[in-house]
Formats: sequence, C-alpha cells, structure tokens
Amino acid sequence: MLFAGLSQKLDAFIECIGRLSAWLIFALVLLVAGNVLARYFFHVSSVSLQELEWHLLAAIAMFGSAYTLQQGEHVRVDLFYHTYSSKVKRWMDILIPVLIILPFSIFMIYLTSDYVLQSYEMNEVSPDPGGLPYRYLVKALLPLGFFLIALQGFALFLKALIHTEQES
Repeated sequence: MLFAGLSQKLDAFIECIGRLSAWLIFALVLLVAGNVLARYFFHVSSVSLQELEWHLLAAIAMFGSAYTLQQGEHVRVDLFYHTYSSKVKRWMDILIPVLIILPFSIFMIYLTSDYVLQSYEMNEVSPDPGGLPYRYLVKALLPLGFFLIALQGFALFLKALIHTEQES
C-alpha cells in the first residue's frame, strides 16, 4: 500500500532526526564541560562557544520535538484519551493531525520564515563582541523544526488511516 510505504519512510527519516538530536545532546554536554573546564582551570572564556551552546540547544529542541511526537512522548491529555472507545480514539488519531498539528505547524512555518528572511537580508550577527555570525542559521531552525513536526503529523495521519482501513 502506498500510504504504508510513505508512512514508513517518513518515520525512518524522523528516526534519523531523533538520532541526530541525541548526538547533538552529546556534543552539547562536551561543549558545556569544555567551557566550564577552560573557564575554571585556564581562566579562558569564549563568547562564540557559549553562544554555540544555545544554538545546539535550539537544534535539539526543534529536532527533538518531531521525534518526541513520533515516539508518542508528547504532551497529550491521556487522562481522557485512555477512557475513550477505540472508535473515538481512531477518529481523534485521524483528526488531531489534520485539525491541530498540520495547521499549527504550517502557520508557524509561515510566521517564522519572515523572521529568518529578515535576519538573512540584514546579515544579522551576534550583538556580543566575539559572538557568532550568521544569526539567520539558528533562526532557520524554527521553520525547519515545524516542518519536521508537520512531516511527523502527516505520518501520524497516514498511520491512523491505515489502522482504520485495516480494522474495517
């Protein structure tokens, strides 16, 4: 079935993004530890490396949110969901991606794209001396992250359709 293959490919892609996010966490831990050790033992500090910590954290949050959605670890009101009948759950699994996840993600992509474009056009850099250039790159994580959430929302929608079709 076409939907099943597409859903599996989207899941595999988001799984790779999740692994990338895990490696970014490892890199962030090493960077923070290195910055702390350099500051306390060698009395050396780098503004750009401290800013890089925040940039990595932004990437982890935006990439990790799509993976979190895929794994079912996102915030959901399970207090009510688990009491619903299987028919209501199926409808919720179909409608929530279509009515909430996809529209919200598309809206956020729309809003944040101008933000990134403005930063790119003015060649925005860090306001701090010694900070990182190309501020638009970290800002580009916003629409990219919401695009990944939209992809995962679409995959959830396809899975719910497949599940509903198989039960019919």
